[in-house]
Amino acid sequence: MLTNQQLLQELRQKQQQLEHFRHAVGQPLQAMLDQHDWGIVSGAGHSGLPLLTLRFDHRIALDDPFLLALAEISEQTWGPVDFALFSGESQDPVRVLSRTLLDQRWRWRQSSR
Repeated sequence: MLTNQQLLQELRQKQQQLEHFRHAVGQPLQAMLDQHDWGIVSGAGHSGLPLLTLRFDHRIALDDPFLLALAEISEQTWGPVDFALFSGESQDPVRVLSRTLLDQRWRWRQSSR
């Protein structure tokens, strides 16, 4: 069982991680994140990966430049991340790994040449 001191230390560590992440994403992505309900849960994703939840009020497009940039910065910050993307169309999230999003981006770029 965790003590109050351990819980406080863990909370401070998570707050520092989120602050580091917010600075890493830059102002345009910070503004986009501020418009959405989002969070990160350590170890709650597929195979123990961090789980980033993000709630949209519209249809999710996996080639959305915001989402692709978020996947890239998430990987730079935490390594591979599991995304749970909620849309305005369904109660169930779309689950996708950051690496899958980034692989798709490469394929879309290659096919557009």
